[in-house]
Amino acid sequence: MSKYKWKDLVKLKSKNESYESPLSVLCHIDVNCFYAQVEAVRCGYTKDDPVVCVQWNSIVAVSYAARKYGITRMNTIQQALKKTQDLIPIHTAVFRKGEDFWQYHDGWGPWNEDKEKQLPSSIYKISLDPYRRESRKIFKIFTEYCDLAEKASVDEVFLDIARLCLQKLMGSEQILPGKENHNTIQLMQQMFKDGTYDSDAFLPPVPEELKELKFVGNLLNPNDEPLIEDWDDVLFALGSQIAQELRDEIRQNLGYTTSCGLARTKIVCKLASNFKKPDAQTIIKNSCINAFLDIGKFEITSFWSLGGILGKELIQVLHLPEDGTIRAVRERWPQRDDLRIYLNRSAREFASKGQANGIIDLSRTNEVADKLYDAVRGQHRLPVVPQTMVKSLMSNKNMTGQACNSLGDCFSWLEVFAGELAGRVHELQQEYNKIIIPRTVHVLVRAKSGEAHSKSCQFQQNGKLSSQDLLKAGAKLTAEIDARFARGKEYAFYPLQNINMSLSNLEVLSSKKSVVEMFGGQASAHKSKIELPPIIDLPKSGSSEVRNDYSCRSCNITFNNEKDFQEHADFHIAMSLSEKINGTSEGSNNLSLGERRLLNSQKRRGSTPELPGKRRPKKKKNDRGSATDIYHYFAKG
Repeated sequence: MSKYKWKDLVKLKSKNESYESPLSVLCHIDVNCFYAQVEAVRCGYTKDDPVVCVQWNSIVAVSYAARKYGITRMNTIQQALKKTQDLIPIHTAVFRKGEDFWQYHDGWGPWNEDKEKQLPSSIYKISLDPYRRESRKIFKIFTEYCDLAEKASVDEVFLDIARLCLQKLMGSEQILPGKENHNTIQLMQQMFKDGTYDSDAFLPPVPEELKELKFVGNLLNPNDEPLIEDWDDVLFALGSQIAQELRDEIRQNLGYTTSCGLARTKIVCKLASNFKKPDAQTIIKNSCINAFLDIGKFEITSFWSLGGILGKELIQVLHLPEDGTIRAVRERWPQRDDLRIYLNRSAREFASKGQANGIIDLSRTNEVADKLYDAVRGQHRLPVVPQTMVKSLMSNKNMTGQACNSLGDCFSWLEVFAGELAGRVHELQQEYNKIIIPRTVHVLVRAKSGEAHSKSCQFQQNGKLSSQDLLKAGAKLTAEIDARFARGKEYAFYPLQNINMSLSNLEVLSSKKSVVEMFGGQASAHKSKIELPPIIDLPKSGSSEVRNDYSCRSCNITFNNEKDFQEHADFHIAMSLSEKINGTSEGSNNLSLGERRLLNSQKRRGSTPELPGKRRPKKKKNDRGSATDIYHYFAKG
């Protein structure tokens, strides 16, 4: 007779409860050296080509072919190039300052001798859009196959494949290819279909012929035990076949290799997927969990969700040895209550002596003890949680040197941010097949002094979201920050240390909504001017300065109130942004003395007259996405 009951098997039908069943089958799949693989596939390289993915001077991903030369992510690209002449460095895609689109510059990077092709961070911003795009393609395959998938990061996923295994076991006429199911299986399938089983009854023994089922992958079996003894082993064999089919689908359709771990819990799954790489899968049967955890490669700091500084503090507080911490916990505290009592007492002693780092919450020691107790036995159960919609989006740039030295520079970077954010919103809409409308735009700048200033506004979207819509809102906010905190004291405000723009309050609507429903009747409102959103001040980190001096130093005019001053400031902002895009006129107040002399000297030299009968060529559309009529940015409603 099996040690499992019908209720354990039936529980696999429920997406909400299957992870709690002792027959649960989970897997963790991650893409091998993801960023490097994306670039290798894009550029047509093979797994034998030593490709590294580069971001500025840093290496962010190393292919397995490159690792053979001793190259790691700790190396700079210059150090890596010294290790082999065969190295293929590929820089990530980038946005250029003032452009609302990203692109690749293959062959360019800090290693290029041509200074024009070194991609200086002062005028470029990294784009991760290509990797997010490939991640979505991979995740789509997972969700097409499996009804419960959790995106753990851009290149890894947890899957609950229990229902797929159950479907094969209880729905297939030939579980073993070419062989009719044993009578025991046929009877079980009929009882399962009719619901005539007793939930508390034990399952029958596994038929001998079903023990011929093949596992696909690396089956850990250190004690050379029979491969299939009970129904959990049968389900893992079926699960290994399903996982391999999934991985084959990704390789055949997208060209990426993956590593996979199968086990009954998420923690063991993740350890197993990392156990053997690349392009491999490891199965940890329930009977082999302790042997796997004690294999010598793992400590309690290896546990997903228990590693890092929490794991290090637990080793300290529990007086564990440097090696073999998993077995030590299991053997020292065979009972849950024993571990609870010891951890609670020891954590408080360490805290009273000031020896602990304060990572362990003294009010939750029982919770931590339970988690550790279960984890070292491979029985800490967590559900696979479907992906949820992000609540906000941000585009950020840390500045170096003079990268953002004026309001005009801010506008150039905002154009980058607007393009990136608009693209990400459109990608989310495709991923979820929903209409996503951001309702709040927020801009934050960190001045030369280190003080942060921010503003946000309600965002009114008129039709399909475009980068220009976001640029208008972001430029307005940044201009107000500049007018309040930088005007007249630019030397202390610029160059900025950081600037970012974010979208929040994302409203998610059905893709079947009408235009009027989507935009609140705005489609039927015919207005000749763009209505500016009201401005909402957020607390200024590090600054509570309020401006009482409403004077324009450029025009030498003083205003009675902030409203009149702001309207006048908007004019200067529009002029500044217009000149950035269309060129500076000789009468501009934004010219320095040297620039004015240079412009006047060019005028005195004269310009080439337009020949009679020849048309002046039309100005080409600005591919950077800037508006031609820049005054509409700040038009009053």
